[in-house]
Amino acid sequence: MIKKLILFALFGITISGHSQLSESLHQMKSDPEPDFATYEQLFFDATEYIFDNPVNFKSEEFVSACRIVDFWKNEDTGINVPIFGSFYNSLNPKSNQRYFYMIAITNYILNEKLNNDRYLKNTKIEGKKYSEQEDVKESQIEGAKIFLDYVSNKNNGLILNSKSKKFLKAHERGRLDEVFFD
Repeated sequence: MIKKLILFALFGITISGHSQLSESLHQMKSDPEPDFATYEQLFFDATEYIFDNPVNFKSEEFVSACRIVDFWKNEDTGINVPIFGSFYNSLNPKSNQRYFYMIAITNYILNEKLNNDRYLKNTKIEGKKYSEQEDVKESQIEGAKIFLDYVSNKNNGLILNSKSKKFLKAHERGRLDEVFFD
């Protein structure tokens, strides 16, 4: 009897947690004036959900997580996502790889802000080359690590081309920083 109660409780938690992003997306979209500060944690949770689960555009929760990201990616969030460079250019533009890399950078920036009290502004500093700023470089390479860890799981169905495989191999060897900014 106790085993059945535990199994029922776990099943109930799974079902109730299953539609959380879908419900939050609906609530956010129905907000007449959504304020990013109110939904920042939801945005982070959506990016976390994406990287904790295989790519599945048939899953309501996965699609909801992507829609939350899409909702905020063109809004003024104060989050500047530096997507450029040799790694970005190596990703197949006809696949979702560049999209997931953008989400990975966003995930890193939000994680630093929410969990480590570090704000990576990634804004142009007068007199410095944008691509050489420390916050920009950190955001790009750490986002790439998140993305490459995700891609390395074959269940995610994001297959790299030969140009981007060199970055994955370097990452697996702990040498991503040696090839990333070439």
